[in-house]
Amino acid sequence: MANAHIRSRPTKENTGILTGAGGADYVAGDATINAHTYVAITILTGDTDDGKNSTATVSATSVDTDIWDSLSTIEVPVGTTIYGKWSAVTIAANDVAMVYRESSSD
Repeated sequence: MANAHIRSRPTKENTGILTGAGGADYVAGDATINAHTYVAITILTGDTDDGKNSTATVSATSVDTDIWDSLSTIEVPVGTTIYGKWSAVTIAANDVAMVYRESSSD
């Protein structure tokens, strides 16, 4: 059965998961967080390449590689939010991000 791993959730719970209703962690420069399951990463500041494009370096470990890939190391533009489901997120030196938790009870 396709998508058998996805359980039925009430609409309110789905919305909470998509919006990071479990809270967020402020992650600054060369730090890793891994105490929760994370569903979104918003880049706040990053290094400037060539004075025009500001990006941050992010690495993340996927919770479910059938759906979400691990991010080995990617450059994400400042102001961008990426979505997935990760057990650990690392933000490189000189970069800052808000990393949103799936739930406050995990």
